[in-house]
Formats: sequence, structure tokens, C-alpha cells
Amino acid sequence: MATEEGWWVLVRAIDPVPYQGPQQECLSSENWLLHYADDFTLKSTLKLDDQKIRQTCLSVRNGLEDGRLFLWKGELWGLFSGFHRESESFYNTMIIARIKAGEWVDPVVLPSPHHHAREKNWMPCIRDDELYVFYSTQPLKVYVFSGGELRPVAEKLGVNPKSRIAPIQGSILSGSSQVIPWETGWLAVTHHRRKAPVFKKLFMKHITHDPEYQLKKVLFDHYFLLFDKDFNLIRCSEAFQFEMEGVEFCAGIATKGQRVVLSYGIRDKISRLLETRVDMLNPLIM
Repeated sequence: MATEEGWWVLVRAIDPVPYQGPQQECLSSENWLLHYADDFTLKSTLKLDDQKIRQTCLSVRNGLEDGRLFLWKGELWGLFSGFHRESESFYNTMIIARIKAGEWVDPVVLPSPHHHAREKNWMPCIRDDELYVFYSTQPLKVYVFSGGELRPVAEKLGVNPKSRIAPIQGSILSGSSQVIPWETGWLAVTHHRRKAPVFKKLFMKHITHDPEYQLKKVLFDHYFLLFDKDFNLIRCSEAFQFEMEGVEFCAGIATKGQRVVLSYGIRDKISRLLETRVDMLNPLIM
């Protein structure tokens, strides 16, 4: 996220001490807030304390995953998939929380509007000082957080629920980045998760015994999406990868003047920042 002084970057890491609660041992996440100068000189790092929120909110007992930063009413927030485990079952519930004095505070649980046990990859958007979340982009589903609950915005903003890019292998397109202002509309990065060809999977699993088989058997394609001011989807880029085929995941996009910065991860091991320019990006989505 861009600031006047530079950039805020949220980094998710795996807690070196596995969860040791009433259920079986399992991995849990920790979140770090990195502050960079305008030229990306690292100015500070801060591990965000989540112990209180874990103790008071069942939905995040095992950690806050895949956070997206956003500025709302002058304060820094994160939209997360909260993780908790019960016996052999896993649950992910979306939650927003504010950053104050180095810890997460004021958590608000956002129950699944479709009653799913696992929710991930919602995209935050601040419009007229209201919080919207893009639940999916194919099909297009947008909600506004109002009165402590999520409400569909099709009638309020004139969103066409059938507005969509040409179907991609019949799959749902999940979210990735935040949805940010772009000229007179909105811009976001979304991703499509698909399986590697069967022959390739069999070759990796049974012939080469590739130790990274689990990370290579799924492929992620990304797309830039352009929406008009009323959230109607009007443009879509060609599919792209940042560096390689396999598990890549973009969770952030920010602009400052002509600068565009994206954050993404590779194979759940490496985090990257990529900078480009508006005049280089526009031809991809126009």
C-alpha cells in the first residue's frame, strides 16, 4: 500500500512454533508489517501481535492468513482469511481487523454469504468511504459492508451480476489483489487456479518423483481486470505469470503517480515486489 513517505507491505510467514492448542498440532501464520522508503530502502519491520485476537475470536484461533492491506477512514486495516481447526476439520472465515500500536484490534467476522466452511481471496475496495468486497470476479459478486453485515450491491450500484469476461475453462475466478482506483474506474488482479495436464502430473509423481510435485501439480494464471465506476467489468488482460508456471499468488497492488507496484509469492516460499508504470500497464488491459 502506498503512503506519502513510501510503502507499507504486509508479509505472511509461518510461525516457527506450531499451534499447540486443544486440537492436533498444526501450522499457524504470523504477519509482519514492513515499511519501505519511496525507493524501497527498508526503514522498519514490525511483527504484528495477534495473541489477543486469537484468544477472543474463535475464527482466527490458528492464525490470520493471506491478508490484504487497505486504508479506511484514515486507519490501516487488513482483510484476512481467519483459520481455525476443529478435530480433523479446517475452517477459513473472512475477517477484517485494524492495526493499532503494533497489534490487530477490533476484529469483525464476515460470515460466508454462501454458507461455505472455507472462504478465501476476497478483494477489499474503498468507495466513497464505504468498504466493499469482491467475492468473485467470474461470476461477478460484490458486497458492501454496512450495518455490521454484508449486503449484495447489485441494486444499489447498478452492478450487472452477469457482467463477466468470457468463461475460462468454466472455472470460477477468485480474487487476488485489492481493488484500487484507476482513472475513472477500478483495477484489480485476479487469479485462475487450474490443474497441470494429467501426463505431466503422472510424469512428476511416478517417473521423476519430483519433491515439489504438490506445488507443481496446480498452475496459477493471473489477469488484470478493469471495472467502470459502478463495478461493471469492462476489460480483461491476457493470462500471465509473474515468473514461472506453478503456484504464484498476487495479494497486493498499489499506485503512486505513474508507478505501479505489485506484491506476489512464489511456491509459498518467496515473496516479491514488482514495479511497473501506468503507461506500460494500460496497453495490457485496454
